[in-house]
Amino acid sequence: MNLYRYIGCIVACSAGLLVAPMVQALSLGDINVKSALNDPLDAEIIIHSTDSAEILNARIQLASRDVHTKAGLSINQHLRRIKFKPIAKENGRFAIQVTTIRPISEPVLEFIVEVTGSSNLIRGYAIHLDPPNL
Repeated sequence: MNLYRYIGCIVACSAGLLVAPMVQALSLGDINVKSALNDPLDAEIIIHSTDSAEILNARIQLASRDVHTKAGLSINQHLRRIKFKPIAKENGRFAIQVTTIRPISEPVLEFIVEVTGSSNLIRGYAIHLDPPNL
């Protein structure tokens, strides 16, 4: 009986090792802000995933008002103007381009990004915009 249990464990572990590389998770990394206060927002969120189709087919948007409220955040006029777009980087990786057309006059923006697709996730970000260097 112990031999069958041992063989069963080996088979189960082997199957797990074969399936593990096929599991691909999408996750959001840090945000890199390139703009300054009173400029249009220009930032990138690093995407961690090996599946380019998953990234390019995902819907990326500002999370709903309910999600923000539950996190203790409000959606102001600046947040409503933010656009999210997945982009391919030169190094073969992907990022989310975070932009606005109009300048941002608030020194701190706190918001939650929602990604919907084969992987659904949300992540909060806080951006601190410094005045431009003179």
